[in-house]
Amino acid sequence: MKYLSPKAIIRLIPAATRWGIGAALLAIWGTGCANQEEEALQPEADLATGPDSTAQEKLELARVGDRSITAGQLRAFYGKIPDYLQSDREGLDKKRNHLQTLIDMELLQLEAKERGIDHLPVFTYKIAQYRKEKLVGLYQIKKIKVQVSGQEVRDYFQKQGLARKVRFAQLITTSADSAWSALREINSGRDFGTVAEQWSIHEPTLAQGGDTGRYVGKLDMPPYLRAPLFALEKGAVSQPIDIGNHFALFQVLDSIETGLDAEQFQQIYRQFFIERSVEARSALTDSLKEALKLERDPRGLDAFSAALHTGAASENEEVRALVLYHYEGGTITAGDVLNAASQLKYKTLDLRSKEAVIEYAEGTLVPDALFVAAALQEGLDREAEVTQWLAKKRERELVVQLRVQVLKERVSISAEDIRREYEENPDRYMQPDQIEIQEILVATEEEAQDLLERLRRGASMGDLVRQYSKRAPELRDAEGRRHFTMAAAAEYGRLVAAAHKAPVGQLTGPLQVREGYSIFKVLSREQQRASFVEAQKRVRATVNWIKKQQVFEQFLAELRTKYAAQVETREDNLKRVLTSG
Repeated sequence: MKYLSPKAIIRLIPAATRWGIGAALLAIWGTGCANQEEEALQPEADLATGPDSTAQEKLELARVGDRSITAGQLRAFYGKIPDYLQSDREGLDKKRNHLQTLIDMELLQLEAKERGIDHLPVFTYKIAQYRKEKLVGLYQIKKIKVQVSGQEVRDYFQKQGLARKVRFAQLITTSADSAWSALREINSGRDFGTVAEQWSIHEPTLAQGGDTGRYVGKLDMPPYLRAPLFALEKGAVSQPIDIGNHFALFQVLDSIETGLDAEQFQQIYRQFFIERSVEARSALTDSLKEALKLERDPRGLDAFSAALHTGAASENEEVRALVLYHYEGGTITAGDVLNAASQLKYKTLDLRSKEAVIEYAEGTLVPDALFVAAALQEGLDREAEVTQWLAKKRERELVVQLRVQVLKERVSISAEDIRREYEENPDRYMQPDQIEIQEILVATEEEAQDLLERLRRGASMGDLVRQYSKRAPELRDAEGRRHFTMAAAAEYGRLVAAAHKAPVGQLTGPLQVREGYSIFKVLSREQQRASFVEAQKRVRATVNWIKKQQVFEQFLAELRTKYAAQVETREDNLKRVLTSG
């Protein structure tokens, strides 16, 4: 039988987003599985329809152990598969491929259960977390009702002065001393734009004397800039402001009054909604603290703090068992805090500080624990939505943990593997294009057109650069030559993209860029191979990815052989339900 093979799946995934066969199967698994409830989808052209279509949906196409795969389940499955994971076959062969993928999913379930994956601590912990997250979310949806009216949004817009939009000029320096020196010059009577051209390091606005060229409202600015900048009248200049590694002066060039637009409405609405949701969640937590008789355990908190101060390992079971909070229906232990803290990505938590532990626990763990307890009291865990969702999570997590186990057992990478990949695939490890251009930058399109005509009549580009180019001297040589890679696109935008495409030696422009109008020609465009040292991390990642695909492909082949006696396909039913197109 033909099927959607691991190689076929990998071939369908774009190079930049290939996940590997295991991850690809998991992605497909998320779209539907053999025992999920059938869903009503629009029939495809090659699926049989008509009076018998309902009966055909129930036809069994395959059986794996005691699990049946029906035509309806297959329809729901491939109807949800992303385009990049679709089989490249047509008609009946395409459906056979997708049916085999469903069979493979069931084989992975059988193997996971045989290996006892469902008894591993990491699996049980993950499922407990999924269950908690589902119950917490569902309970909050049922209990927290937040309303924000359109009139409230409009009133806030007017009261906060958000109708005013301002166009600023800016002068950015590397130090506070430089910013104060520039401000003294402005206060002595020099023009802001002239001083900006002398002092500012913000190259995109230099040609306009610091003019940002756009009107912004309070909501467009970082919170720390709103008060000082929107208090300025037209023509006024701010004092130096620390903007993170740099210091800035701002001058108000102009201001206008605008109405409430859709984007601003959504920003204000979202702000109100979040604030009220936080307040409602806090109020709900407080009510549950009283209803469920939440109490801190001072002895447990003291013992936990003391244990960490003496260097007790977080894996110490006696430490992890310490009870920090009691409530009707459960406890919160030191292990709960340690587990949650280990998942923090962007926040550091000093667990040796009892105050920090209390603040974290009562801000995060306590509300969740109380919501779960209240949800259980109301029987939310028995609702079909929860049980079906959790069943799907269990099946997916079984495959996730099985894949982790198999790859850990079978994948190893040697120095020879890495060196061989680098030597045998030189084109994979190239550095970004190094582009050299010669450019003249001017303020207006008319100036650019005039210079372009002069160049076409034979004028020296270097001479014109020296006379007219506004590109900062530190960014080019005297002839207007400069180098960059595609990585510079974030800073120079359209110029980099245009230079990447322009033929070498051909005059290009005028091109409107953020700083004005550019005329340029590409002098060279080169790509060199990265050295082994430079590319080593990329090479190792590639070898790791390839080996994982090979290992999992081989593993699936083994499962098809191992469980062959438990797999039965019904080719007759497949042909009855599906046509060749």
